[in-house]
Amino acid sequence: MKTSISTPQGLATLVGAAILIAATNSNIMQTGGYFGAHALVVAALSAGVFAGARVVGAGVTGKIAAMIIAALCAGELYNLFATAERIVVERETGSAPLKAALDQHNKAVSNLNALQSAPVTSVRLSLALEAEAKAQAAYEKELREGGRCKSICNGLKAKAAEAEAAVTAAASEAQNLHLAAIETAKADVAANPVPASATPLADRIGWAPSTLDLLMAGLLSIGANGLAGVLIAYGAHAPVIQSAYVPVADAVQTDFDPTHADNLTRFFRPDGGGPTKRGPDRPKKPGPSGGLSKSQALDDLMQRLADGQTIPSQQTLADDWNRPKQTVHEWMKGWRQIGVIPAATPAGRCKATVAS
Repeated sequence: MKTSISTPQGLATLVGAAILIAATNSNIMQTGGYFGAHALVVAALSAGVFAGARVVGAGVTGKIAAMIIAALCAGELYNLFATAERIVVERETGSAPLKAALDQHNKAVSNLNALQSAPVTSVRLSLALEAEAKAQAAYEKELREGGRCKSICNGLKAKAAEAEAAVTAAASEAQNLHLAAIETAKADVAANPVPASATPLADRIGWAPSTLDLLMAGLLSIGANGLAGVLIAYGAHAPVIQSAYVPVADAVQTDFDPTHADNLTRFFRPDGGGPTKRGPDRPKKPGPSGGLSKSQALDDLMQRLADGQTIPSQQTLADDWNRPKQTVHEWMKGWRQIGVIPAATPAGRCKATVAS
């Protein structure tokens, strides 16, 4: 597995793994911490996402790939709901003070509205009105019966007038108390203003808070685990080897000397001719470490093929060039991929290189 950030695959793998680790840590911390019973499950699921993405990215197809993708989708759906629950819990916790303040404000406004719409009354005023009604009824009854005694009639009239004065005083007192209560309620409303909204974005766009929470959870889930899975899957792809020898209009981009063009021409000539022939006993040219350099090795190989020689194995070249067999293998692989030399031909347990 490539982990070097010098390659796109390595960078994608490292970044994807980092995103996956961050998302895993967040889920674990929200479900009881690393010592909770849920921690191992979350970590195992994340490891499964990593492994599944690598398998799919490596090019596995068929039923196994379909099953892995289905499992990844199920895990992503679970992560979506887990993220949604976490977002809702965090929002509810953060908005609790705002909701309490809004509740206090609504109570104060409701109390003020009730006072302003309620009739002006008091216990004293109710008793005074009741006494006035009785006194007035007694006086009127005496008048209906003909006023048997002038002194009694005058006394009842005085009591009725006295009761009326008491009602007037009680009504004035009740009015003052009512106005004072209204002023107190207004002060209570002023002391409990409308707080900031607990769901400002949902309010502005006119969505239900639950809808916005679910959408945010989906975007976060896909942006985290989804992106991590895609990057890890891309990291599993083998890097594309770019051609090291690509002729363009007036220049040649290559990792070996442009003078090799003459050797390339001799390689494709039917007679394999050229100004110089390299025999099997031609001495090696020393390279930086005592063996042939890559460009020198290509010169030698092209000359051998142009001379019609068959290279029986890479070990032969490694011995002749004084280079490790693995180095020769990598060189030959690169040259075959860019089409400089023909494909290997099976020869027993070895792979020979035969001139076309």
